[in-house]
Amino acid sequence: MLNKDIIKDLVSNKIYRRGINYYNQGRVLQYRINKLEPNLYQISAQVSGSRRYKVNSEIRLHQDSLEVESSCDCPYDWEEYCKHEVAVLNKFMEEDFRSAKVNYEPQFEEDEISELRFSSDDSDYDIVEQRIADRSFNNLLEITKNYDQTEVPKLDYSVKGFLNQDLKNFKLIFNSNYLSQQELEEVVNSLNDDYSYTYYRDGLLQKYFYGEELELLEELSALSKSKGRGSSLLLNKNEENLDFLLDLSQKFKLELEENGVIIKKGKTLQPELRLSGDLEEIKIELKDNDFPIYQGSEEQCRWTLIGNKIHKVDFYNFSELPTSYLIPVQKQGEFLFEIMPTLEKNLKLETAEELQQYELIKESPEVKLKLDYKSQQISCELEVEFAGEEYSNTELLGLDTDKNIYKKDDNDPLLWYGRDNKALAEVIDFLDEYNFKVRPEHFIIKDNADIQEFITDGITHLPEDWQVDSSQSFDQIEIKEVKLEPIVEIDDSEGINWFDFSISYNLGGKTYSRQELQQLISYNKKGEAYIKLDNQYFILESGAEEEKVEQMLSDAEARDEGYRAPYHNLLYYKNLVEKSGIQFKGNRVFNELEAEISGTKVVKEREIPTEVKDKLRDYQKNGYNWLRFLHKYRFGGILADDMGLGKTLQMLTLLKSLKTEKPALVLCPRTLIYNWQEESDKFFDDLKTLVYYGTPSERVKMRDNFSDYDLIISSYSTISRDVEELNAEGKVFSISILDEAQHIKNHRTKRAKAVKNIEAEARLALTGTPLENSIEELWSIFDYLMPGYLGNYSYFRKEFITPISKNNEKDKLKELKERVAPFILRRRKEEVLKELPEKIINVHPVSMTQLQEDSYQTVLAEVRGELEQTVAERGFNQSRINVLAALTKLRQICNHPSLVLGDEGKAHNSGKLEALRELLSDALSGGHKLIIFSQFVKMLKLIRNDLDQQGINYRYLDGSTRNRMERVKEFNNDPEIDVFLISLKAGGVGLNLTAADMVVHVDPWWNPMVERQATDRAHRLGQQNRVMVYKLITRGTVEEKMLKLQQRKQDLFDNVIENNVNPIKAISWEDIQDLLSYK
Repeated sequence: MLNKDIIKDLVSNKIYRRGINYYNQGRVLQYRINKLEPNLYQISAQVSGSRRYKVNSEIRLHQDSLEVESSCDCPYDWEEYCKHEVAVLNKFMEEDFRSAKVNYEPQFEEDEISELRFSSDDSDYDIVEQRIADRSFNNLLEITKNYDQTEVPKLDYSVKGFLNQDLKNFKLIFNSNYLSQQELEEVVNSLNDDYSYTYYRDGLLQKYFYGEELELLEELSALSKSKGRGSSLLLNKNEENLDFLLDLSQKFKLELEENGVIIKKGKTLQPELRLSGDLEEIKIELKDNDFPIYQGSEEQCRWTLIGNKIHKVDFYNFSELPTSYLIPVQKQGEFLFEIMPTLEKNLKLETAEELQQYELIKESPEVKLKLDYKSQQISCELEVEFAGEEYSNTELLGLDTDKNIYKKDDNDPLLWYGRDNKALAEVIDFLDEYNFKVRPEHFIIKDNADIQEFITDGITHLPEDWQVDSSQSFDQIEIKEVKLEPIVEIDDSEGINWFDFSISYNLGGKTYSRQELQQLISYNKKGEAYIKLDNQYFILESGAEEEKVEQMLSDAEARDEGYRAPYHNLLYYKNLVEKSGIQFKGNRVFNELEAEISGTKVVKEREIPTEVKDKLRDYQKNGYNWLRFLHKYRFGGILADDMGLGKTLQMLTLLKSLKTEKPALVLCPRTLIYNWQEESDKFFDDLKTLVYYGTPSERVKMRDNFSDYDLIISSYSTISRDVEELNAEGKVFSISILDEAQHIKNHRTKRAKAVKNIEAEARLALTGTPLENSIEELWSIFDYLMPGYLGNYSYFRKEFITPISKNNEKDKLKELKERVAPFILRRRKEEVLKELPEKIINVHPVSMTQLQEDSYQTVLAEVRGELEQTVAERGFNQSRINVLAALTKLRQICNHPSLVLGDEGKAHNSGKLEALRELLSDALSGGHKLIIFSQFVKMLKLIRNDLDQQGINYRYLDGSTRNRMERVKEFNNDPEIDVFLISLKAGGVGLNLTAADMVVHVDPWWNPMVERQATDRAHRLGQQNRVMVYKLITRGTVEEKMLKLQQRKQDLFDNVIENNVNPIKAISWEDIQDLLSYK
């Protein structure tokens, strides 16, 4: 179980005890803790010791262990953690560990998030402020509570034994002007080895001493010693006690009892040695030094006094060396060229001149290779000659390349020769690197991958001075790089939801299926794929063609002699291979499909219902033919035309042209259900339509009569409630159509799950914005249209969301576009409606009133502090709800102070209301009709009150408005109605308001596609006038920053739906911090 005792496993008992004491004494100051992740904490603190030391730690909690990364700027480095770090860690375990829990954030659906509002109740904020104030005051107490402590030494020290070799111990004598003799002796007595009352001793020391002096006495208590007389201690003359006394002299005054000199610690000295003699007998002697050397009870306990400094003397284990060394003849070279250089490097060594005259020459071996190829293996005969001796094959392996061989020159006694072991080792390493196996007469390579690697890599890297002979059969081994050219053939067999196909390749004059080829493929150490046929090695290049094949197989099922893929992949496969150069052989269905379509431009025209034959524009006819094409080949698709291009009419024309026994189903937002009915009645009055909407009992009666109708029109919310009953009653529709399909973009919602559960023989979707914020939304729509076409969500996240959104992998973006392009038809107004009047967008900067600005800065400071603390504790992803609420509050102030301040702000004006009055005055005097959009219903009502005071005639629409279509008709047909006030969420889609030629967005929205949809209520088919669009943006506020983020959202849409290639980036904490900056 995880508890504070686990700290004991990290340090020694001494450091653990001192760290706990420091914590208990309240020495941990300036303590700050920051939660980085659910179980990861960052701590900074200062610990009061001989001075203030800074500690920084990161602690990760596990079930029964801790991971600690920590640093302290104190000089202690004997263990991984010091006592200051232990004190901080113990404070965490004692005070913070019990409250260390994983944060939980509730999940909200997108519609719920968009309705979040910030309350004007500041009680929670006051509590947080009070906690911050309390913590700050406590920190101030921590900082000041030790200010009255003094670091003036309370003891004087003297020592006896440094200059007297006969004394077995150092005698450390204590004196004090601060303590009485009784108190002093009590303190000294507590430091004895046999003192058993450790807790009492610690309390006694802490009573009189502080800082460095306390640390020194605590350290002294752990040393080996015995009681002296009165106020003195006897310390054994060992190295540990010597080091202690030298450290004592550094920090405090230490007097030599023998001569009254105040001593200090000097640097460690090394004695000088002399090396002399000849090669038969070497002498190592200690040179005469200019200072006396004193010896303690241990070999390493030596010191000397020079002036007033005590120096340790380090002999580097010289005492273990013999003073005279007889060298055997066979070891003389090793001594001269290995042992003697090592001694000179590690000792202060004076070497006699006669021992420095010898010279060493290293000889390299001569290497001969004989290479042959037979019985599908390479053989290598190896000969190495060195210093007149020859070694072959296994003899070579018996040589010790770690041992140097030395030989005297026969003529020159000062000249020696040595074997170049490095060159010899290269020969053996060469055999190991290319996996040569040992045989009695030679070395061999049997593995095909090793043979291929030796031929391509090993031969070219042989040293130039090696002699190489190769046989004719070896020279005939051939390595080729080949580019596989796949042949894809669709079989004649096909099912309702699948088709079979095969892939084959030509290689070495033969044809192999993909399965056969894969069985032949091996890989070398470089990861390169190759195939061996006889004495030929084909290294396979991975070209674009093979990448396309891999894409084809990503969701295909391998079968005995080929593959099986979902039927809706036909069009995707066609587009994949169309420009890749892959040979593609289609079956009857595929050839028929190919004859009809190129990309998404329909070639074959279908018969158009007579009611609209002369009314449809050319692009609408093409859209209708495309929908007919999808329906014929059982594909799903998205008609993604710009707003105002008549998507509803194109879909109704399809429904009219289909002769189906079962009714079709259209799902749309509740505000548009009667719009569909009116459009149907307008163009096809014989198309029997039913609006499936009303009370539960009314809907039950309607379901009994579904078969009497051609088209059932309903809302998303109604079907979400009734889908189980519809399925239980066996209701199957000829075609299911989603209007404003972005309403199922969140696949986790009940609405999306219900819609995808509808039983229908075909599925289509309409939306001008199939992608608003994330490519995840596109997956959800395709999961409805053709389940499995983009894989399940886990696969799609791994293959596309992460690579595109986080890693900006353009190849994956391109692959996604290739997959979805055949099933999305999108035309822009500027492309197909040349006669459509232009749309001019103006950003209209607005200044705040003084009250607004004061309120904005106050709230900004509040929410920024709260968010920084929340994000620091929970992380950004767990704080998004808080971020959204904070930004909403700031945006409301930009509109009008009363949206946040309530009644307190109603008496005041706002910069936007003033700007809107000016725009209205100019527009109405010019004879224009306006649509005014806002996110906030409260703001719309403020504007409505202002219009009432000015006597301006208007219509109003928000989420609670009934009879919407009547108000739309009144606005379009009555020249006396000048303004239409509309909530963006309630009326941003589905309305035709071409009577207006001016659109005002009172406040910006994060998603530019939503604003564009709203603007297109006026800028659409049927508009005769130029449309002026005004965006009211408050200077120096979050609204200006939102314009930048809008462009990012537009880039996201363009990346997948349009043809731009700008990178996709998610909104980050840095973006939020930028939004929360002021001016």
